[in-house]
Amino acid sequence: MKRLVILILSLMAMRIFAQDMAVATVRFMRTEPISGKQLGGMIENLELQQGRKLTLEEKKTVLDTLIDQMLINQAAEADRNLKVTDEEVEQAGIRVISQQLTSAGALPPGALLTDKVQYKQLIERQGITFKEFEDTVRKQLLTEKYITSRGKEKFQAIKPATEDELSAEYQKRVQEFVVSDSVWFNQVFFTTRSLSPAEAEKKRVKAEEIHRRLVNGSATFADMVASESEDEASKVRGGLIGPLMKGDELAEQLYGEDFVNTVFKLQVDVLSAVLRSKVGYHIVKITEKKAAQLLPKESPEVKNYLQQLVFAQKYQKIFDDVAIALVEDLRGRSTINYFGEYK
Repeated sequence: MKRLVILILSLMAMRIFAQDMAVATVRFMRTEPISGKQLGGMIENLELQQGRKLTLEEKKTVLDTLIDQMLINQAAEADRNLKVTDEEVEQAGIRVISQQLTSAGALPPGALLTDKVQYKQLIERQGITFKEFEDTVRKQLLTEKYITSRGKEKFQAIKPATEDELSAEYQKRVQEFVVSDSVWFNQVFFTTRSLSPAEAEKKRVKAEEIHRRLVNGSATFADMVASESEDEASKVRGGLIGPLMKGDELAEQLYGEDFVNTVFKLQVDVLSAVLRSKVGYHIVKITEKKAAQLLPKESPEVKNYLQQLVFAQKYQKIFDDVAIALVEDLRGRSTINYFGEYK
């Protein structure tokens, strides 16, 4: 197994493990243990991914990877010039989840998830809390800033992708650019999460009253989104949600299959009835519908996505080289102890 200096085996699956018997301790700025549970969790994830048990030598490689990551984390935290903002954490987290959705066919390449409620729910469905996820993202961003600050000139010298590079990447990933039917819609939303049946019924009644006002013209859709919608993330965009993809299993889990199917049957600019989903009541107006298609390489969205991919590959090569050199330096200035079978 190739040793990676910075390894996120599965960002969505990382947990904070209770401290138990340490298998190693690391000291650069401070002494920090790596527990058997922490290492065991990483090994278990790898074994699940590979469908086999790891050898002792491979387990030692995983332990060394954790040590390398811990050393760079400590060095990054000690650099007072490095800061990570809440906005950067949110943007990076949304990119991670959006990439997951793209891989699952639920978002077209290059698109970003816009529903922040769904963003949080998708994270928590994967076995971690939202705080754990954001803490992991924050630490990873700080580590990345530390590495890039040490190889600044090399990163700045990365050249834009050529047309040949873009064409080769498009052909390699052509199946990614086949997208399902999709819709975008604005909504006035009333949540029923964690409510009693009686409280949920009050929300339904309120939704019906708002719907009547929209139908008789005594209120506008935009005004009702701004004043009544309980989805704070979408209301700042006029209630916009999307794209919602046909057959998106994650969306069907969140909203319910009946709600998703009903939304796809609606016509553009036609006000829906009050719709019930697993999370609440919605008054919906479709803003755009797109049929399934193969996105061409020349489309701005695809070209931008391909440029990012090619850049990321070049960036990653430099990132790994700089990180390896940094770890070698940090190991030479640190104290590392191994225990048990990892001595």
